[in-house]
Amino acid sequence: MKLSFFNRLIVPGLIFQSTMVGGGYATGRELVEFFLQLGPRSGLVAMLVATSIISLVCPIAFEMARRYSLHDYRLFFQKLLGPAWIVFEIAFLSLVLLILSVLGAASNEIVSSQFDVPTMTGSIILMASVGMLVFWGSNAIQKFLSAWSVLLYCTYAALIAWSLITFGGEIQHNLVVAEQPEIGLDSLRGGLIYAGYNVVTFTSVLFIVRNFSSRRDALWAGALCGPLGMIPGLLLLLAMSAHYPEVNEQALPINYLLNQLQAPAALVFFQLVIFGTFIETGAAFLHSVNERISHVFQEHRTEMPRAMRPAVSIGFMIIAIFVADAVGIVNLIGQGYTYATYLFLGIVVLPLLTRGVLLIRHRAKSDTALPS
Repeated sequence: MKLSFFNRLIVPGLIFQSTMVGGGYATGRELVEFFLQLGPRSGLVAMLVATSIISLVCPIAFEMARRYSLHDYRLFFQKLLGPAWIVFEIAFLSLVLLILSVLGAASNEIVSSQFDVPTMTGSIILMASVGMLVFWGSNAIQKFLSAWSVLLYCTYAALIAWSLITFGGEIQHNLVVAEQPEIGLDSLRGGLIYAGYNVVTFTSVLFIVRNFSSRRDALWAGALCGPLGMIPGLLLLLAMSAHYPEVNEQALPINYLLNQLQAPAALVFFQLVIFGTFIETGAAFLHSVNERISHVFQEHRTEMPRAMRPAVSIGFMIIAIFVADAVGIVNLIGQGYTYATYLFLGIVVLPLLTRGVLLIRHRAKSDTALPS
């Protein structure tokens, strides 16, 4: 039975968006690093570049996955990279560790800014929450992700609307009148770097490729991943631009934005939701790691011990916490994400735009040649 337009074309972009929130713009620091520090106008151009790149790469990835029935990242990259697919897995696990480090550092910032507790308290609470969620398994994770995503979107919508109402004049001034750097090649670079590490999020959507009934479905669903994934970030960027350039110096811009609204009760609520988003993102990524390990056990005709799931998750989190404490959130995002981008451009984006396109064309010709 053919699914509805919404399920075939819109849902993949929504899943893409929900997966990229934690690593993409939950703290606001990512938007400052790659967009707002260029100036509000240049930042908007860079964001358009990032959206375009995502909307170019995802359709190719979806169509290749549809043509060859590749519904998990291991099968996908075995087909795309051949024996070198293991390079992607190493890079992906490194990216997971990097994102967990960012989440750990951000958690420390949030908790220590509100309570007189040791700096590492936020990371410890995050680690315990993620470990407990992973222990309860897929159903618990799915229910938590679904419920918290709805709360997150409503909260972000309220935050952005509140900022536009309160600081609309400042936003307009900084976009139109205020002096800022000229639009140039830095906008291209910022958009390229941001898209380079976020586009890998398509791997979390491969399971839904089964819903595509035609090439048109795959191409349109992939193209919509760009705008659907970036619109919340665009609105948050507009809200933060009211406080340009002061917001650029903040380790946790989303916290600074909340403080400017001068509503202590709302500040606590928003920070609670953001902290829950960190738990959501951490659990999602670590669940994918556990599922990958579980597949190895299945290949050997045995079952992954349940206790091993939180053990793996907590092990990753402990390493991430020490990395976060040693490096700091600003350097993690500014340098770590930049290096990750160059790596993923080389092992994901370029192969998809070259070999991936050729594989699609070859399979299309083979399918056409088959007798009806």
